[in-house]
Amino acid sequence: MIEESGKRRRTMAEKRQLFMEMRAQNFDVIRLSTYRTACKLRFVQKRCNLHLVDIWNMIEAFRDNGLNTLDPSTEINVSRLETIISSIYYQLNKRLPSTHQISVEQSISLLLNFIIAACDSEGHGKLTVFSVKAMLATMCGGKILDKLRYIFSQISDSNGLMVFTKFDQLLREVLKLPTAVFEGPSFGYTEQAPRSCFPQQKKVMLNMFLDTLMADPPPQCLVWLPLMHRLAHVENDRKSVV
Repeated sequence: MIEESGKRRRTMAEKRQLFMEMRAQNFDVIRLSTYRTACKLRFVQKRCNLHLVDIWNMIEAFRDNGLNTLDPSTEINVSRLETIISSIYYQLNKRLPSTHQISVEQSISLLLNFIIAACDSEGHGKLTVFSVKAMLATMCGGKILDKLRYIFSQISDSNGLMVFTKFDQLLREVLKLPTAVFEGPSFGYTEQAPRSCFPQQKKVMLNMFLDTLMADPPPQCLVWLPLMHRLAHVENDRKSVV
C-alpha cells in the first residue's frame, strides 16, 4: 500500500511538474492574451523537446505505430499513447549527436501528462487517433506551412475539399491546447469558431485553407499558432547572431 501511494504521489507530482514550471516563468504578467498563450505553448513545446521534432518525424512516428491505418475516431488508451510518444523520442535521440542527447524518460513523462491533461481532463483514459494526431502535429517543431498541409490532409476528402465537420473536430482538439495552459477564456472552443474562420466560403481547398490560416491577422481563435512559430524564429535568429 505504501509503495502504491508513493507511486501515486510521484505520478501526481509528474502531472503537475510542467504546469508548475510554466507558472514559475510568470507568463501571466503578459497582458496581451495572444502573446501570453503563444509564450506558454512555446514553453511547453521546448520543455517537452518537441521543437526538435518536425512534422515529417511525426508522420513517420504515426506510420511506425500504425495510426495511418486506423479510423480517426478509433480510441487509443494511455499505454498506447505512451508507446507512440516513446517512439518519437527514441527516434529523436538517434538523430541527435551524442553530445546533445535528450532525457527520453523525462520528455515522455512531461508530454504524456500534458496531452492527458489537455485531451482527457475528465479521466476516461482514452483518446482518439484524430485527437492525438491533431495535438502532436500542432505542437511539434518545423515549418508551419508543412504542418498546415498535413493537417489539411486529415480534414479533406478525396477531391481535396475541406470537410467542415472535420474542421470543426480539428478546432475542438487544437483549442484544447490553449485551454490546457489556462487560456480557455480567450481561445477555448466555441460553436461559432469554425464558421468564423471561413464565413463566406462554401468550398475550401488547400490554398484557401493555407491563405486563411497564414493571413495577417489569422482567424481569431488560432491567432496564437503563427505567433508561436514566430517566437521560434526569433529565438533561432538570436542564436545565430550570438
